Amino acid sequence: MSRADIAAVITAHNEGDLAKVSMRSLQEAVAQARAAGLTVEVLAVLDNPDDETVAAFEDVPAGVRVERVSFADQGHVRNHAVSVTDSDYLAFLDGDDLWTENWLVDAFDVCGRDPGRVIAHPEVNWFFGHQHNLYFLADQDDPEFDPAFARIANPWDALCMAPRSAHADHPYADRAVADGYAYEDWHWNLETLVAGYRHLVAPQTIHFKRRRKKSQFMAARDAWVITRPSELLTYRWWSERDGRDDSSA
Repeated sequence: MSRADIAAVITAHNEGDLAKVSMRSLQEAVAQARAAGLTVEVLAVLDNPDDETVAAFEDVPAGVRVERVSFADQGHVRNHAVSVTDSDYLAFLDGDDLWTENWLVDAFDVCGRDPGRVIAHPEVNWFFGHQHNLYFLADQDDPEFDPAFARIANPWDALCMAPRSAHADHPYADRAVADGYAYEDWHWNLETLVAGYRHLVAPQTIHFKRRRKKSQFMAARDAWVITRPSELLTYRWWSERDGRDDSSA
């Protein structure tokens, strides 16, 4: 059996009934992708789920695989999803967020510009809930894009479409807030940038992202943690990139 084009993966833990709405959003995007001739496998990974979240996934459509794990770590959940799916590309959705219906089709088209080397992101992250704002994501092919921005802030997040190799060769690092490290998606973006993957935007796509007071992102921010070390954060990487002689540094 040939490998599927896309694995559409939803991850959840304590979203309860909100996960039903996210699952419906995923299914609508999957239906549009299949109508366009793409093959899509669907996986739901529940990480230490509460009872309401388990119940939300009891009546999923036929063909949707549901797995339960106990990592308490979003990065490890995504790594697990990579290991148990068989597709050329993976697209992740959090259990209380939403995709526009065209996301899978248009992101796959963007990835096709340089097969196996492009990571697609939505044009806009629309935050709602505890926070209300729009964030327009950077396109690496934009002449005004400067990778130096990634040294001080995360230009993208984990809800992207990426080739399997990007995940297999660069698994998400451990989340270790007690040790001062988090933002594993930021670290993954740094590592894939260094490895030569191109982070591009799929025009006219939106991810609707719920902000909660007690989200892992908010907990990391409040703890004043940082991302793990990366080559892109070193002086040597920038010297080699720009052709400078850093032998005296």
